[in-house]
Amino acid sequence: MVTMTGCGDGHPARSPVSGTISYNGKPLKIGSLLFVPVKGGPPAQGKVKGDGFYVMGTFGTTDGVIPGDYKVMITALTSSGGSGLPEDTVKANAEPVSVIPEWYGDLENSGLLVTVVADKPNTIDFPLTDDKPKDPVTK
Repeated sequence: MVTMTGCGDGHPARSPVSGTISYNGKPLKIGSLLFVPVKGGPPAQGKVKGDGFYVMGTFGTTDGVIPGDYKVMITALTSSGGSGLPEDTVKANAEPVSVIPEWYGDLENSGLLVTVVADKPNTIDFPLTDDKPKDPVTK
């Protein structure tokens, strides 16, 4: 049985969205994601855990995503000289440095598009590399 969030909370129905993010074949240890609807509406966001796993939320941290098509941006910032591990996230007054190519953090140039389907959990993995996609990557 699939549970849809949104019923009775005054917000549109949402589907669970989770997955993993890797960079050059290794789990991304820090970062955040933003799903922005192609046709307008509330965005969804998520945080990357130390094993590359993430869960998306629209009105809460893990309450799912309204079904539809989304542009995606992913950021993973650490302090200058940091290792990209969670304990090295950007410290106050430190210059942030991206541990993944910066175009992934640009909504218009990330090349990442996803479709969230209604009435079922959505597992969406992002295998990031140093090679910029020539065409949008649709999941």
